[in-house]
Amino acid sequence: MKKKTLILFIAIVSLLAISVLLFGTATPNYGDTHENAGCHGSSGGYSISSTALVKTDTYFVFNVTASGFNLFIQAYPDAENNNDFNILPSNNKILDDSGDDFDLNPNAMIVVFNVTPTVERGSYTLFIIAGDDVIGGQEFAYIEIIIGSPPPIDLLSIIFNHSKLYLGLTALLLVSLGTVLVLVNENKFVKVHGILAGSSWILTVVNLGSAIVRIPIESWINVVPQIYYHIPHMILGSLGLISGLFSMLFGIAAERKPALITGYITIVSWWAAFILGYFINPILL
Repeated sequence: MKKKTLILFIAIVSLLAISVLLFGTATPNYGDTHENAGCHGSSGGYSISSTALVKTDTYFVFNVTASGFNLFIQAYPDAENNNDFNILPSNNKILDDSGDDFDLNPNAMIVVFNVTPTVERGSYTLFIIAGDDVIGGQEFAYIEIIIGSPPPIDLLSIIFNHSKLYLGLTALLLVSLGTVLVLVNENKFVKVHGILAGSSWILTVVNLGSAIVRIPIESWINVVPQIYYHIPHMILGSLGLISGLFSMLFGIAAERKPALITGYITIVSWWAAFILGYFINPILL
C-alpha cells in the first residue's frame, strides 16, 4: 500500500511540475529595450506593437498599433510608471474607430501617443494594453515602452514577487520532495522531511508577505471577472499555510496520523492554489 501511495504521489507531482514548466505563464515575460518597446504578451488573437519614440524638449511621441475584435487601446492607469506622465489623447480606453484611431479598418487601430513626464527620474516604463472591450472580456495583449536608461535589475525585488514562480514553486518542490522521502523511508528521512517541509512553510509565509506588501489593496478587492480564480487561490493558499503549521506541530509532537493528514491537506491546497494562480489576470497585480 505504501509503495502504491508513493508511486501515485510521485506521478501526480511530476505531472503538475511538467505542466508548469511546459505551459506555465504566471505572468507574461517583460522585455526591456532602450527607448523602445519591450516584448509583449498576448492572448486570444490580440496583438500590439509600437514605433520608436520621437523625443522633443519636453515630451515623447510614438505610435501604438493593435489588432483584435471589440478592440481598445489603453495606457493602463496605475501600471508601471503610467501615473508619472500626462498622457494624450487619454489614459482611458481608446476605442476602435473613435476619433483617436488613425486606422479606418475594423479590428485594427493606430493611436498616436504624446506623453510628458510629470516627475524627474532616470528611467520610466509605460505599460499599454490592447484588448477586448466587451464586458467581462479578459483577452488582451500588452507592451512595455522604456523611456530613458533601462531600469537596473533588482534581483531581490524579482525574487520576492508574489506573481512570479520563484518562491511558490520552490516551496512546492521542497514540500513535495520532503513528502516523497518520508514515504520512501520514514525512519531514515524524517529529519530531512522536517527541514524541507519547514523551509517550504517559511518560504510560503514570505511569499504571502510579498503579496500583502507589493499588491495594492484595491487589487485584492477588484478581482471581477476573475473572482472564481482569485478567491479560491487565496483560500487554498491560506488553508495550506494553516494546515502546514499544524502538520509541523503534530510532527514535533510525534503525532504521526494527524501530521500525515494535515501534511496532505497542505500539499493539495498549495498545488491547487498554485495552478489557480495561472488563471489570474496579471494586469490586476
